[in-house]
Amino acid sequence: MAATQHGLGELELEILKAMWESPGRTVQEVAGEFGRQRGCARTTVLTVMQRLHRKGFLKRRKVEGVYRFWPTHGRGKVISGLIRQFVENVLDGSPAPFLAYLADAKNLNDQQAEQLRRIVEALEDREGR
Repeated sequence: MAATQHGLGELELEILKAMWESPGRTVQEVAGEFGRQRGCARTTVLTVMQRLHRKGFLKRRKVEGVYRFWPTHGRGKVISGLIRQFVENVLDGSPAPFLAYLADAKNLNDQQAEQLRRIVEALEDREGR
């Protein structure tokens, strides 16, 4: 089942991030973490993980009578898809407003600014071909 880019809610994304960090966990294991951090009940975590499974972001396998879950795609691919969806749906397909926001961002550290410079240079090189 391919992951569909119909957006991810805040808790869905948090759980997906947790699964990238430590794949193969059960609902109970994830609920223990999120119960402490966010006060989420096990049933809430179960519902969210089932939703992520239906959307194609998690796969599951029964191991010793309990389902264990794994991400179906890496962090980069999912984040890329979410950014693409944001640009298409919110910015009408133009990344320029997002880039303008980054140019004005005061919270970029030197390393992040250097990464952006390299990306712009790569775009310029591509245009110069």
